[in-house]
Amino acid sequence: MGYPRTAVRGLATLTALLLVGGCVPPVLGSDDPPPPPVGTGTLTEEQVRSALPQVEQAPEGFHLDPEEEDSAPEPGDEATAYPASCLDIRLAGTAGKALKPHRKARLKRSFAGDNGGSLTVTITSHDQAVPAQLFDDAGAAQSQCGTFQLIDETGTSSWKLARVAFPQIGDRTYSARVESTTEGDIFQGGVVQIAGASRGNNLVYVVYASGPQSEYDPAAVETFTTATINNLDAL
Repeated sequence: MGYPRTAVRGLATLTALLLVGGCVPPVLGSDDPPPPPVGTGTLTEEQVRSALPQVEQAPEGFHLDPEEEDSAPEPGDEATAYPASCLDIRLAGTAGKALKPHRKARLKRSFAGDNGGSLTVTITSHDQAVPAQLFDDAGAAQSQCGTFQLIDETGTSSWKLARVAFPQIGDRTYSARVESTTEGDIFQGGVVQIAGASRGNNLVYVVYASGPQSEYDPAAVETFTTATINNLDAL
């Protein structure tokens, strides 16, 4: 017994569709994860420069320092501290030194306070993720470095540490404030606040120095750190 004519036409149409469908490559990638954001990866120098805070992102009372350029010379490894773990306060201890060979681009931007003080923002891009150990060591050092000495090419200076409240910005965040207690030093009584924040392979490092006669803005470091992380996220 044969098939009805309509059934034959239907089978022919279905066969043709299957044959055509077999010639069309399947749609791939629909289940693939999206590529990671640009600002989390290894950046070029130009990308780093575009992520540095812009003039309009500076808080009131700060302006771009025209005497400073964006280039950031590599700091030396000659500095030591007593206790030795206190180098971690400025992210320059064992984990910081181990990360240094992975640097691919590094630039800074400098701002000056209208009533004194100076602030720099540095972005360093690496060929690997900024390790959590860098921040873990910095946090642990705070319990050992209530007072400490820093020894570098300028001599020996004495410091007193103060913990600061700081929000989570980026993947990991750290901040501390130190006061100069070096007898007879022109900066004695001045403060330096440091903050570090990571986003993937990139480390944002903010240093705000305010002398004893300068007006200290406790919100400035947070404002600049947030702006820089936002700029990385916008790349």
